[in-house]
Amino acid sequence: MQSGEFRSRLTTAIELAAWTTAAVIGVITLTQALGWAITPLVVVAQSLTPYLGVVVVVVALVALWTRRLLLVTIAAAIGFGIVVLGAPLAFPGEQPDPIDGAVGLEVASMNLLFSNDRIGDVAEQMDQLTADVIVFTEYTAQHQEVLLASPAAERYPHRTDRAGPRGEGVAIWSTLPVEVAEYPDTDSTSIDVTVSGPDGAIRVIAVHFPTPLDDFASWSHDLRAAAEIGRSASGPTLLIGDLNASYWHPDFRRVLDAGFVAAHTAAGAGFSTSWPTTWPIPPFVRLDHALSAGGLLATDVEDFDVAGSDHLGMIVTVAPTRPATP
Repeated sequence: MQSGEFRSRLTTAIELAAWTTAAVIGVITLTQALGWAITPLVVVAQSLTPYLGVVVVVVALVALWTRRLLLVTIAAAIGFGIVVLGAPLAFPGEQPDPIDGAVGLEVASMNLLFSNDRIGDVAEQMDQLTADVIVFTEYTAQHQEVLLASPAAERYPHRTDRAGPRGEGVAIWSTLPVEVAEYPDTDSTSIDVTVSGPDGAIRVIAVHFPTPLDDFASWSHDLRAAAEIGRSASGPTLLIGDLNASYWHPDFRRVLDAGFVAAHTAAGAGFSTSWPTTWPIPPFVRLDHALSAGGLLATDVEDFDVAGSDHLGMIVTVAPTRPATP
């Protein structure tokens, strides 16, 4: 084969790969724009949207190199769509101010990982936290036994435990008195309490939704239930935990549209990630969220490593906001 023929075939193969890549990313972006979460695999692909945006740039460069202006136009349109979808992360809009003299309630969230054998180290981490409330997910009976035997149990005397097998257990530990409500209408394990905070009563809902790959129907149902909590919030409300959903999932954005504000967005963190921490690459998607509604806003949020877990933990400070002025 002569070099000219080889070069021609190589160029054709590169063009075909670029067109195929643009088509796949275009379809994924279209499902975002239309608000579709059709299958678990589509949902997984949607979570990779910001990285697909980088691939689109490569496609556009290839199109320029091969002088395929139509492909350049299509890649540019797809890239623009991804930028529009992600704009609220960078430009969240004006947030209300906390009430005068607000102290704030600090709430931590820790996905323990059901197979974690370093819960003793987690207990030591708890001694370093300043949180008033800690939410645990993937909370097993073995985790419960170790934590209850640690000094942390004395510091957090107000406990609501729903230990479960594998990743099903959830718990809320608090330094402040709590009142336990009926469990929310979720298929997965969740806890609903009202915490007597320094700025008044705050409803804290701990959740751990299933992954869409494990149970797509329950995942969709639980996100709809979360949206309903946001719509019906009549007072300061914080929904926190592992939602197994990212901003790039249309069903999650419907939760935000229902009245919730993500803590990382409100605090100006922009694009952030929380999973996985045990892979040889940095975390690439945020599955763990703190969402506020009903006149409650996050004023600060910080992520931290959780010993033995594959998720980052977070500690968020929330405070009631001033009523909107007409």
